[in-house]
Amino acid sequence: MNAILPTLILLLGSSGATASEGVYVPQADIEANARMERDFLAYDPHYREEKAQRIERIRDIARKVFERESSGQTTACSHQILFEAMSLIVSSADFKLIDQRLNDAEASLTQPELQARAQRPDPVDGSFGACYVEWYLRVGASYDQFRKSLDSTNPPAPLPLWLNRISTPAKLTQYLTSISVSDISRTGIDHERELNDMLAVLARMLLRDSKFSVDPQLKQTLLDLILHRLRNAETGWWGESYTRNGHVEFIDDLSITFHVVSYLSGNVPDMVRVVDTSLAVKHMDYPVGWLWKGQPWNHNNMDVVTLFQYGWPTAAEEQRKAMRTEIENMLHWCLADSLQPDGSFKPVIADGSLEEGMEYGVAFLARIGFFDKSKRFWTTQDFPEAEKVRSRILTYVKKHEASGGAGGTQYQGVLEDLNELPSKKHPD
Repeated sequence: MNAILPTLILLLGSSGATASEGVYVPQADIEANARMERDFLAYDPHYREEKAQRIERIRDIARKVFERESSGQTTACSHQILFEAMSLIVSSADFKLIDQRLNDAEASLTQPELQARAQRPDPVDGSFGACYVEWYLRVGASYDQFRKSLDSTNPPAPLPLWLNRISTPAKLTQYLTSISVSDISRTGIDHERELNDMLAVLARMLLRDSKFSVDPQLKQTLLDLILHRLRNAETGWWGESYTRNGHVEFIDDLSITFHVVSYLSGNVPDMVRVVDTSLAVKHMDYPVGWLWKGQPWNHNNMDVVTLFQYGWPTAAEEQRKAMRTEIENMLHWCLADSLQPDGSFKPVIADGSLEEGMEYGVAFLARIGFFDKSKRFWTTQDFPEAEKVRSRILTYVKKHEASGGAGGTQYQGVLEDLNELPSKKHPD
């Protein structure tokens, strides 16, 4: 029986049940986006209309920012502000703050001096991401800059000042538990994006990178929270929880699950269940499923194939067959629909910038071994067109790397995936 069928049945109206092959998709996952909107409407009855107005404005500003990036202009600050506005529009009903950020984004387009500011460290704590307001976004930007300056010859450094907020086991526990449960109808805020971004950064900095001197108790605290407090035992996935009608519902999240599994190098219990759930939610929209607004997306496809890669060693042959079919479908879509004649990938506003869209497209191809046969965990077939595709992408990157909307950090990762630069990525 096809592992996808349980999801199709559930989407047609089932109340959610365990399928014969053990795949379970909770009803809360199936209705995740609809329930989220109901929560925001309970907080603000005009939420739907207010959000629609801002989305139109975001699209207009995004078009201007993407056009400037594509023409070779520096847009790092504009992209940071725009990305924060896009993060807020899906996670907050604070339309006053969203309007302020959109005003800031428009103003940045007429102030070239701001673009360089986004790439300079804060003189007080050394953090980057100066055009962000949200702390967690500055943390992510700071880690990206840190990654660019990794030097294996230097001794481990103390945790940077910009992580003081979570620098002890008690602080870390309080912070992560505070953002692991959202009460949207009361606060108008969904913490999912913040939890996702911070788990990704902290797992790398505290558990994986060897360039920091980290208190062993801090490491153990983070690992215990990840494995025992923030995981759905039924599906094997990670995600955000929501307070609704006096009880708490867990919503599985593809991106959070990808970050946890990836940055723990696949060393998590029950990867078979993780893969089963991954296959079962393929037709659903993000944050649970693979699709973005009903369409494929390189970012999510990259996440999915990474889960497949880590699940492959323990997968049964039926699972492997299903994974192989899905990877073939993703690859066809990537090359036929997403990859453009000039070597870029079709813009998706959720990427944040053309540079980030490039990173996700190339990372997907690299992780399935399209450019490197030794990484083809799922197939023995050859891809004779790979070198031409690689050359086309490389030509585009070389032309645009100085004006990347994310400050060039993602283009560095692209060049590493294309074997043009020594990789600074973790071997996993």
